[in-house]
Amino acid sequence: MSHYEIYGALGSPYSMKVRAAMRAKRLVHTWTGMTAEERGHVMPNVKAPVIPVIRRPDGSWTNDSTPFLLSIEGEGRSLLPDDPVARFACLLLEDMADEWFMKAMFHFRWAYAEDAEWCANWLMFDSLPNAGLGAIEPAAANIRERQISRMALVGCTPQTSPLIEASWRRACHALEAMATGPTRFLFGNAFSLADAAFYGQLKVMSYDPTPMAWLRRETPYLYRWLDHADDASGMDGAWAEDIGAPVKTLLALAGDTYLPFLKANADAADAGKEAFGLMIEGGRYEQGVFKYQAKCLASLRAAWSELDVPARAQLDAWIGPGAEILNG
Repeated sequence: MSHYEIYGALGSPYSMKVRAAMRAKRLVHTWTGMTAEERGHVMPNVKAPVIPVIRRPDGSWTNDSTPFLLSIEGEGRSLLPDDPVARFACLLLEDMADEWFMKAMFHFRWAYAEDAEWCANWLMFDSLPNAGLGAIEPAAANIRERQISRMALVGCTPQTSPLIEASWRRACHALEAMATGPTRFLFGNAFSLADAAFYGQLKVMSYDPTPMAWLRRETPYLYRWLDHADDASGMDGAWAEDIGAPVKTLLALAGDTYLPFLKANADAADAGKEAFGLMIEGGRYEQGVFKYQAKCLASLRAAWSELDVPARAQLDAWIGPGAEILNG
């Protein structure tokens, strides 16, 4: 039987996102935790050295989670709501989880000494099975040093840490309201692309010491929801008829923080700058320019342009002034 082959890592939020999505869609697939040895024959099949790497049934390879999942939307169960308003909201929240919410994952993982040691050792234990501590711990020290050196590039610094954590907590409280609300997921009782994206980031954070402790203390039902979202293959449910309060809260967060962040990055890219800064979440945020995130804004603007006027007006009311950014 033809199937999808997923090569990822348990410590990779995008790997966990894709695995949960494939399970929810009920598509035949295999999961392989990629070791250092397997990287040698898997990674050459894709341009960017990032995971997960997916081999399609036709033999082609890809490793960008969002385009991949959108490309198979017609297979298995849908991850996007039918209603145009909910569909766009889902796309925006998925993008925010992938490109902004993930900064909290990276920040917590490498900014705190206990987390950095735990995570690096865990990642290398998965990558070097049966290698022994003599190989695992030196490799962990190397990856820890490398990742910490990249923190400023992606905007994770001592100066930005308060606003990154504040934004993350806002999102988590909204997701806690979803977990304890009348539906199992963000857009009803059906698992969505946005659920998969938030799940992927939070799943790995639920093991990291500092965010794990906060989640268990402040959002205990969201913490438990992660186990439900991990495998939704046996859950049957429909999309909700209306947008719930948790989604509206997350859309407001996108308008306050994520869309201004995307615009500042895109403007800097257009101007040929290497870095940018802006005021969000009550503080100054700075990072290097990322071309991929400029593409994210372009994709959201394209999807926005396809909506009719009433749909845009409804979303505009929830997103707030930041919705103007979507007009280009």
